Amino acid sequence: MEVHLMRPLDLTEKSGRKVTIYFEGKELEAYEGEKISVALLANGIYWLTTSTEGRKRGAFTFGPVPMKVNGVKGVDGRKTKVKEGMRIERQGYQEFHEEPVIEGGEVKEVVVDVAVVGGGPAGIGATLELQDDLTVALIEEKGWLGGDMWLKSTKQEGFNKEARKAVEELTKKIKDEVKVFLGASALGVFDKGEYFLVPVVKENSLIEILAKRVVLATGAVDSIMLFENNDIPGIFRRDFALEVMNVWEVAPGWNVAVTGSRAEEVIQELERWGIDYVHIPNVKRAEGDEKVEKVIDMNGNEYKVDALIFADGRRPDINPITQAGGRIAFGRGYYSPIIDEKHRIRNGIYVAGSAVSIKPHYANYLEGRLVGAYILKEFGFDSEPCIYEEKLKEYEPESLPIPRIPLEKFKLEDVQICGCDVSLKKVDDVIRRGITDLQIIKRLTHLAMGFCQGRYCLFNGALIVSQRTGRRLSEIDLPVARSPIKNVRMGVLARR
Repeated sequence: MEVHLMRPLDLTEKSGRKVTIYFEGKELEAYEGEKISVALLANGIYWLTTSTEGRKRGAFTFGPVPMKVNGVKGVDGRKTKVKEGMRIERQGYQEFHEEPVIEGGEVKEVVVDVAVVGGGPAGIGATLELQDDLTVALIEEKGWLGGDMWLKSTKQEGFNKEARKAVEELTKKIKDEVKVFLGASALGVFDKGEYFLVPVVKENSLIEILAKRVVLATGAVDSIMLFENNDIPGIFRRDFALEVMNVWEVAPGWNVAVTGSRAEEVIQELERWGIDYVHIPNVKRAEGDEKVEKVIDMNGNEYKVDALIFADGRRPDINPITQAGGRIAFGRGYYSPIIDEKHRIRNGIYVAGSAVSIKPHYANYLEGRLVGAYILKEFGFDSEPCIYEEKLKEYEPESLPIPRIPLEKFKLEDVQICGCDVSLKKVDDVIRRGITDLQIIKRLTHLAMGFCQGRYCLFNGALIVSQRTGRRLSEIDLPVARSPIKNVRMGVLARR
């Protein structure tokens, strides 16, 4: 087995096929299967793109990451895998346009009894419950099954084994007859006669999945922490930090700052890999040119570091819920779907896992099995949902603290509430003028009008309205997500 010399941020020696890439003309080492962003990080390169307002950005806080590859603009560096001889250049957001569609794409139709959107513990649980009696399509946006649990190394309650081993054992039970789509983005759920239509984009192909029932096991999103320069290269969201370490075996840095109410989840992984860190509970500002070089806390203390990871809890991904016609309510520190006694947001559409509430991975798995049992019963098969209902009673959904943004202490124009160059100042200025309807704020500031449709920024928008007006978050309505709920090249959809 050929073993190669390690790159500056490699955590292990790589044994895969080595390829040569060129970044801004400089020859670099990469490995087959790596994404551009990961390969560049391993080589110590954090600054990949520039926002429309000239702010340097990396790949691990907001996204996508527009780059120029082999002369073609608009390639997402966070999703695109490296190839031998690939020539990569930085590209600004102001130049971001749709990547040309390569000839040869297709439209494929798949008909099943149940479409399960999301391949985390809940999606896997639903699939395993259903697969013996019904046809199932399992759709997962990432390149792996297991969701957030796949990013962890620690022993998981309920499974009583290390996270990735638990995922491997579960996925081995998925039968060959199940149609599994990895690296595939579901664009929404639409009524189509007696079926639901779930359009899915995988690479350059459009897949139209027709299903009699749909399970939304779409999980949760990481809370975006607000502090000055929270978007500069070298700032990592918790999930991205865990991914680069535990999936790609690349370090986010060698002297890392960690912040947020869930910092311990990151710290235990840093300790496992032998990465030096400092825990800073009250970050005020990050500074650096092409990467983080210094972090300053609220007391004025300065820390020289080469990366900063924030981990402040996860909240249900409500966009798929509202797009599919579900309603949401605020409780336990987050917005979540209103479901009936069978976990439906409406007839035929079920929700399971972290998309319902924040709880341990094993509870999400049980909830997936529960929803599967409800569906089997609807189709006339023998099933016992009560078994899973009883087990779920052992797990109380988690409550998250409602953050308080220190508006009076921040330089608001340096705090990015949304990756589309929407600063905290832009939003706060509109609210202070007396405009507190998030739908209007969205139109005036472009908050939640970009690539993620508010998955990461709308909660903080509601938080500022609440702080400035004294209104409870339960009284603040969030705009409904529109299709397509994921960023997709329109040329793919035009084929239909």
